[in-house]
Amino acid sequence: EAHPQEAPRCYYSQPATMQGDATCLPDWAKEGGSCPYGWASGSHPGAYTWPNEGVNLITYVAAFYSLMPFFIVLFATLAFLWTRGVREILAFPFFSWVELAVFLLKKAFTMPRPQGSCLTSCGMPSGHALGSIAAFAWIALEVSNAKLLDTKQRRMTLCITGIFFIPVGWSRTVLNDHSWPQVLAGSAFGLILGFLWYWLLNTRVTLWALKLLQAWLPFLTLNYPLDVTEEAAWTPQAPQGDGYGSTSAKAEQSGLPASNS
Repeated sequence: EAHPQEAPRCYYSQPATMQGDATCLPDWAKEGGSCPYGWASGSHPGAYTWPNEGVNLITYVAAFYSLMPFFIVLFATLAFLWTRGVREILAFPFFSWVELAVFLLKKAFTMPRPQGSCLTSCGMPSGHALGSIAAFAWIALEVSNAKLLDTKQRRMTLCITGIFFIPVGWSRTVLNDHSWPQVLAGSAFGLILGFLWYWLLNTRVTLWALKLLQAWLPFLTLNYPLDVTEEAAWTPQAPQGDGYGSTSAKAEQSGLPASNS
């Protein structure tokens, strides 16, 4: 007869790239045993520990938020299939950017997770907190600087995003997968990565490269940045006539009729 608390049970094996240094392994893992506190559940990048005891409504809420990175990847994939937008494509290099940062930082700190976790990778910093706060910072910057959105739309978007992203770090402490210092460190690194990502995307070279990508792949929709129409003046074009420096090109730019001589 199944235990009533085993409904969410889903065994999880961490990818090799996410497994920690030997110094991060808990004693039960070093001895080749099973986790005495529960079991590793979820799916990468949304793995979490489902406890054997003390399960209540808060546990289910924390499990939902711990799965948020997985939901974000799924949502971005479905959004791209629906819109074929450049903006949705940017989510995937962003996820890779976050994964690389988490991997390098965990290798640098090699701090184990707190007692009670069934995950065996290093715990400092929290990858969930880093990724969720980085995503929130990126979205917040995009929305705050979008001239096409009014104040009400900005507040609504920030409120909804915050509800889904900000509690992710809290959920990791509820399930004993991270300590508060690990969550706070991940949040701080996430803020830095979010700001850097936004700055990188809004450099002139990156915006031009995105337009060039859309020109090469016409099935893509150029929906980034939100105020994309402001950059229409420098949309990449193939040269016409005898080149951009020709008399006809200069006449077209100045609004004067081209010379027929």
